[in-house]
Amino acid sequence: MGVNRDLKVLIDTNILLYVYDGLDPFNKVLEFLDYKPAFFIHSAVLKELDILFEKNKERFIITSRIRIARKYLEVYKNSWNLINDYDDLPTDEALIRTALRYNMFIFTNDKQLKNNAIKKGIGVLFLQNRSKIIKSLYPI
Repeated sequence: MGVNRDLKVLIDTNILLYVYDGLDPFNKVLEFLDYKPAFFIHSAVLKELDILFEKNKERFIITSRIRIARKYLEVYKNSWNLINDYDDLPTDEALIRTALRYNMFIFTNDKQLKNNAIKKGIGVLFLQNRSKIIKSLYPI
């Protein structure tokens, strides 16, 4: 599909939580692009998973989603790179600034993050209608 073989994709927390529903984010992007971009997980996303787990200990579905997301990242640890820039900022702001700094696309279904990224000229990948079909708001 794409021409930019140097594409970098920063994956948001909410996309990782879809793994519980059978989504394989890395493979889904690979299918969409027809090549493997560089995948990145921000340390703020990992922290956010920890915080969500602690806040929702009594909620089985949420904790199951988080456990499966963590397991997915562990199984595919050779498929992504950890990035720590702007680690002291809230997750969405850290993702925006990191994407701007390194010319990355953000893969998210968070409407507010998607809108903020678009306003700043950042490419966004997202799941159409929460399905397993990826769309891009910028040419790749």
